[in-house]
Amino acid sequence: MTKRILIVDDEALIRSGLSKCLSSNNAEIRTVSTGAGALDEIRSYPYDLCFLDIHLPDINGLDVMKTIKDSSPQTRVVIMTAHHVTDDMKNEIKKSAFSFVGKPFDLSQIKTLAELALGEKDRGEDREAGRRDFKEGRQFMRKPLEETIDYFAGVFEKGELKLLDLKGDVIDISDGGIGIRTDYPLQTGYMIRFSGETVRYEVGVVKWSMPAGDNSYRAGIEFMKR
Repeated sequence: MTKRILIVDDEALIRSGLSKCLSSNNAEIRTVSTGAGALDEIRSYPYDLCFLDIHLPDINGLDVMKTIKDSSPQTRVVIMTAHHVTDDMKNEIKKSAFSFVGKPFDLSQIKTLAELALGEKDRGEDREAGRRDFKEGRQFMRKPLEETIDYFAGVFEKGELKLLDLKGDVIDISDGGIGIRTDYPLQTGYMIRFSGETVRYEVGVVKWSMPAGDNSYRAGIEFMKR
């Protein structure tokens, strides 16, 4: 089934660039420049994914996000921002968005993020598949690995989106993802970029994170395959 992607940004170059980048995803892509236009689209058509800028000329992007989640809960929303983000805004993004990206962004990252969001939506529509990790064993065979890796995380810190250079100890790894222990409190939805040769895939997204004691955290990261 053809997927629907909505791009909401008041900059024509961004709308055009994202549309071209995502055109290879076998999706129907629509673009609008205002919050009102986005809400009209969401009310008129079922969208699978929406790339949404926070700062729109007519309506705050976070208010648009809330309305989308209320009226079309199946739509995954990716927030885009190049500006300062307050703690309240950060909490709203964590609560309602699938993920976030900072401007300027890497178009290859946008493409793999879209593939992940659309693929997850398909799996989410199959309840049994969505519980596979817990009831039927892991989808991928994981193997233990003791090694320290370098990675970068796109996170909100002091209200701004930053790329942090971090380290983590690998717990296990598979073709689908990696488990790590790290001193930084990663949160669900954070984008991760790996460096070095240990990890086969360059980009991933945090699927879960929990305290592990001794001021460290355990996190599960799903690879975003190109």
